[in-house]
Amino acid sequence: MKKTINQIIIMAFFIIMSCTTFITASPITESNSNPVIEVIQLNNGDYIEITIEESTSPISLLATTQIKSGRKTAAYKNSAGTIMWSVTVHGTFSYVKGVSSKCTKSTVTTTCPSSSWKITNSSATRSGNTATSKATAKKYVDGTAVDTITRSISLSCSKNGTLS
Repeated sequence: MKKTINQIIIMAFFIIMSCTTFITASPITESNSNPVIEVIQLNNGDYIEITIEESTSPISLLATTQIKSGRKTAAYKNSAGTIMWSVTVHGTFSYVKGVSSKCTKSTVTTTCPSSSWKITNSSATRSGNTATSKATAKKYVDGTAVDTITRSISLSCSKNGTLS
């Protein structure tokens, strides 16, 4: 009787283990280069440079569900190429390869290395398979705002895990 109970316990253990999907995680590393995917030329000679960066290793939560994260940045640069300010959307996505994708987290970061510009507002939202951030920057001359720019940047994940 004891031998039968032990065999049932061992068999149940193997059945449970074969039906369970383990979380597997590869270390997430980000690439060192941020390829420029778009440059928007402005009338005043300044420009906005769009870059995208994604993790190199997706994390598998289930046998079919993958997690991917990345960021997309819009950097406002003067005609000399110096960054005045930037807005970045950080997005985390879950996707089932070839079937669907969903944005699970969206956050925003901004930088403003120029003393003549100031970020006055920023926000992040998510909807469907897209993370979106928005920032408003104002340029000041002698304490007076002379220019205001609002920039929105979106990061989407395809059902195959491609960020764009």
